[in-house]
Amino acid sequence: MTGTYSVREYRDKLYDDLHIRLKDTVILMCAIFIASIGLNMNSAAVIIGAMLISPLMTPIVGLGFGLAIFDTRLIKQSAEVLITQVLVSLLVSTLYFWISPLSYASSELIARTSPTIWDVLIAIAGGIAGVIGSRKKEANNIVPGVAIATALMPPICTAGYGLANGNIRFLYGALYLFLINCAFIMLTNMVGTRILMRKSPLGSFKDLNIKIRIGLISLIVLLILPASYSAVTLTIDQARKEGIKQFVGKEFASYTVINQVYKSRKNELVLTIVGDPISEEELAALRKKQAAYGIQSVQLKINQVDQFHNSTKLDSQMTKDFYENINKYIEQKLSEKDSQKDLLKESEADKD
Repeated sequence: MTGTYSVREYRDKLYDDLHIRLKDTVILMCAIFIASIGLNMNSAAVIIGAMLISPLMTPIVGLGFGLAIFDTRLIKQSAEVLITQVLVSLLVSTLYFWISPLSYASSELIARTSPTIWDVLIAIAGGIAGVIGSRKKEANNIVPGVAIATALMPPICTAGYGLANGNIRFLYGALYLFLINCAFIMLTNMVGTRILMRKSPLGSFKDLNIKIRIGLISLIVLLILPASYSAVTLTIDQARKEGIKQFVGKEFASYTVINQVYKSRKNELVLTIVGDPISEEELAALRKKQAAYGIQSVQLKINQVDQFHNSTKLDSQMTKDFYENINKYIEQKLSEKDSQKDLLKESEADKD
């Protein structure tokens, strides 16, 4: 097809694009600066604009294509460009958030610290679209659209925020999201290229010496295994969160849930509720119902605050506990519009 690059033409195009040039570095720095401002100001429109001019997609596509045609030179060149771009991005975003007077974590920043299975699915779908779109000779909006959908730049900026503020949770969570996006875009690009190229002479694995074959196979395995593990882990985590949400919403509908915390390290769900006292028999029945929501392995712990229907006089400690829990409930309701407080609360719970 005249409107599509051949395998050889596309390889040569990537060779030309994959260089560390000053103009490309300046464009990347501007894009990172704009994205950091957008994240800091909680502006999705600014973030999208920054992603449109970001050159981060090219080396990731180059890595996937290089693995597909077993081109070690292209793999090395793509890896060098990607590592350089990531380091520059981290430096610029860290400097911005270090000097920025706004140090609070916006909801746009927080959203890039907890990868989900949906991020994996977006990366896979984006990778498929990118394989097709990047091979077209005429200008198209597919590759920029993939860059926006997979959101490669915001996690890097969020990692910079974590470095600038000494927040390890933000740093690791954002880098984890970035690595997931990179790995699945790369793998999808590799598989898609092998399908599209069919019997191209550039993809002959037999012509490589044994050391290069072993190295390429090892690299592919190192990409596939962690990515597969992440996909499975995120799927299980998403299912558990949904199960907990449905369990609490249905089984505790007649109670007021003051506080709800899931402690991942202990695999424990702690609920603080107001309502009629729950007996040991009722608690045992609730635990049996967990299996119906797929959370049978989660340890359920309930802290009860009586409504004192039959009490006319409360001792001072009970009164204090009651009002403390009511204050917690009010604070939680007020913070539903501020996801930063929810994240900090969850972070403190994980430390317990």
